[in-house]
Amino acid sequence: MPIRPANLATMSATIAGAIPGMSNKDDKETVRIVFESGHEQLVENGGCRPLETGQGGVVTIDSDSKVRFALFAGTSCQGSRAMASGHGSVTFGDPVLAGAVVIG
Repeated sequence: MPIRPANLATMSATIAGAIPGMSNKDDKETVRIVFESGHEQLVENGGCRPLETGQGGVVTIDSDSKVRFALFAGTSCQGSRAMASGHGSVTFGDPVLAGAVVIG
């Protein structure tokens, strides 16, 4: 079965958080997500987290350079289309209308 590029970010972030020894619970990274409205949401790494609704699109992700992220269209990371992925801090020129995020 081929691996689709849209699923790679989810797989790598989920696997890193799920395999014992790869993710130290004492070293959880907190990522700050800023929305169009100016509202901020803090998210810790490990697993899929829904984003707060009614705040517009994501304009900034503020994190350490080693922290990976993937934003998804739906409120679930499985079955949803990956909208953006990368690592470290990023500012989007156009707000990303995402419903969920994986941090890892």
